[in-house]
Amino acid sequence: MVAPIIARTLDAESFGKVVRRLFPAYDLLGLVSAAVALLSLMGLASLEGSPMIVLAMALWMGVLASEWYSRSFVTPRSNAMRDRLKEQELHGLVDSGLREAWERLHRRSVSLNSAVLIAGLILVGAAGHPKPIREVTD
Repeated sequence: MVAPIIARTLDAESFGKVVRRLFPAYDLLGLVSAAVALLSLMGLASLEGSPMIVLAMALWMGVLASEWYSRSFVTPRSNAMRDRLKEQELHGLVDSGLREAWERLHRRSVSLNSAVLIAGLILVGAAGHPKPIREVTD
């Protein structure tokens, strides 16, 4: 949600620099948050194994996996591809296959980020649910 706002505010060069610093920190925050949440839920699950806790654990594991994949693979590879594209643009010869590969990787990054945000909204909604699922379905 921040990147589109920054893109409209900064020139392309400045935007690239900001995003390269922002996303690794953002992914690290997601990793740490997911790990802490999972540990907390494991403790709760040992006390009470409700379906809501199991659902929350599954969502946090998905967030953890998405953030790890993004930080470990998608972002570094995207940056390397973007650097090669910039170099090619300077020389007036852009490999269309490389551009398409970068665009696919960028779409993957956006999809991962969207999935994490949606999972977060579900988790916030579940946390605010007045009764555990088993009480509602009884």
